[in-house]
Amino acid sequence: MSVPSPRLVAYLWSAIVPVAATFLVLPYRLAIDLSNVALLYVLSVVVTATRFGRGPAVATAIFSSLLFAYVFVPPHFSLAITEIQYLLTAIIMLVVALMVGHITSELKQHADFAERKSLQSKTLYEFSQQLSGAGSSEAVIEATRHFLVHSLGARQADVISPAGFAAPPLPANPALLESCIARGELLSKPLGDGRFYVLLPLGGVGAGQGVLGFDIEAGVLVSPDAVEYVETVASVVSVALERSRFAEIARETEVKHASELLRSSILGALSHDLRTPLAALVSMADTAALGKVSAERQKALLEAIRTQAMSIGQQMMNLLEMAKLSSGALELNRAWQPVEEVLGSALQLIRQQWTEREISLDIAPDLPPICIDAVLIERVLWNLLENAIKYSPADTGVEMSVGQAAGQLEICVNDSGPGLPDADCHRLFNLFQRGKEESDVAGVGLGLSIARTIIEAHEGSISASNRPGGGACFRVLLPIGNPPAMPALEKTP
Repeated sequence: MSVPSPRLVAYLWSAIVPVAATFLVLPYRLAIDLSNVALLYVLSVVVTATRFGRGPAVATAIFSSLLFAYVFVPPHFSLAITEIQYLLTAIIMLVVALMVGHITSELKQHADFAERKSLQSKTLYEFSQQLSGAGSSEAVIEATRHFLVHSLGARQADVISPAGFAAPPLPANPALLESCIARGELLSKPLGDGRFYVLLPLGGVGAGQGVLGFDIEAGVLVSPDAVEYVETVASVVSVALERSRFAEIARETEVKHASELLRSSILGALSHDLRTPLAALVSMADTAALGKVSAERQKALLEAIRTQAMSIGQQMMNLLEMAKLSSGALELNRAWQPVEEVLGSALQLIRQQWTEREISLDIAPDLPPICIDAVLIERVLWNLLENAIKYSPADTGVEMSVGQAAGQLEICVNDSGPGLPDADCHRLFNLFQRGKEESDVAGVGLGLSIARTIIEAHEGSISASNRPGGGACFRVLLPIGNPPAMPALEKTP
């Protein structure tokens, strides 16, 4: 069964409404004045014009005039009007009904236009807000596809960049794209089945952002208002693409600047902080090679050469580690580890270089295992212990305590040195930042920065503060998580 068209339904209602009004007043036709009856028919014209527009309103006005003359004007149930006053009443009613219907339909059109514009403005505002959050050109294009599909019922929506003009996706072709860019206006190509392929140029600095292409039903772009709306969408997309392109350029420039700054800082560190210990290393080696020193003196020189070489090696390792971290190549190889094993490995390595320094360790009992990258956490502990040893007097020890605090693993490294600057202790964790700009302690200011990067990658935190009795305290917090149940050890009888 076929469904009648909306236009046919509107004209059916243009006949039903005056007929209903006639049957409503018919029982009282002798008691109601003709002018009041005429107003009722005018009201029916207003109702039809408000709901269905001008055409059905005109039909209602004509049909209402005929019903008015046939039913209510003497002689009743006849169109033969004998008195001029009744004929004049019917004509005036028809004219008034036509005028009221025309004015009402005009008001309806203006109201519909204002409502449509308001909806379009709201949709465009939401679309522009969505595009403002897109951080890349790909995100802008994806948001544009989604918008065109859901708001206009478009298909095959895409942004064709100038680089893709030579081999564009069908049904576009190079000639059509070049023509769209040259003319700077909307072009369409019929596809059959009542659909068109639409191309809109996307403006911008230089050669522009390309062309926005999509296929759409032919009825969507029948009015200039619809064409203006689609062109506004293209303008919004063009601005978003331009903004994202400049943002990408800014990010690339920032990355290049940061890389250049890091390279310059590393070169400066190599020339300033490594040249002096290397010169001392060469001098001690030359002295030992002369063979004119005692055996004890020669042994001391060799031990100093070894210590100096290990220190330089650690500084080089820090430089390489920071270069890797800055490039974003940090990948955690996590596994559940007993805390004691990680601490033991770090202490064994640190004592190989500083054999005579006292390092005390206080570990709380029954510490749970933690999920960490053991190699990287050993690097953190090495840097913290090395920092504490270098910045404290040679006759003092270093203290390290391990326990739990607020559901996290807490590691504290304490020294008896001069302490930290009272202001901006967090600056110590920046690249190439040291407690004092000029210091006779060897180093390039990378250890704490590396430690912070590794700890934050483990979703932990690291901080520095002064101890009440003097010296500095570096505190590391690592999440414990939900460690697996450890198998119980079997007891031997």
